[in-house]
Amino acid sequence: MDRILGTDIDHLVTGSFAVATNQLLDTIAFFKIFSSEEKRIILESESYFESFEPGEQIIAEGGQDNNLYIIIKGTAVVTKSSHPDHVITTLVGGAVMGELSFLTRRPRSSNVMAAEKVVCFSLNRETMALLDSNMQHKIKDQLIEVLIGRLDAMNNVYLNLLH
Repeated sequence: MDRILGTDIDHLVTGSFAVATNQLLDTIAFFKIFSSEEKRIILESESYFESFEPGEQIIAEGGQDNNLYIIIKGTAVVTKSSHPDHVITTLVGGAVMGELSFLTRRPRSSNVMAAEKVVCFSLNRETMALLDSNMQHKIKDQLIEVLIGRLDAMNNVYLNLLH
């Protein structure tokens, strides 16, 4: 894993193209409700970008860290330690991961591994606490939307199993 501090980055280079940081968050649905100024504040905070190579673990089931990750580029797979060869889901650009531990401080509930090179935006609770309350509410509102989407998807899987 390589870490690139948000405060030090002028351009994030991934593969053969560069994305200017002032436009970077515009490409991520999670940040659509944030103003340009709020996105700038997020990028200038102690948040950072992390780069993971194929096969590298991003999140370890049972881990105690509380970072929230949003995939900017790449693909990752989610597994459980009890069935490491069974892929639960595949995550792509824009996917949010680690939200349960971020919100509740509970241990990680699954493993996430880079299937190809992955670049993530990462935010921890301590950095979030430094943001103004309006921005904190926007982050929490977006996380509620993510969780509702996951609950809807699980309900649909359950209903399909009944048929």
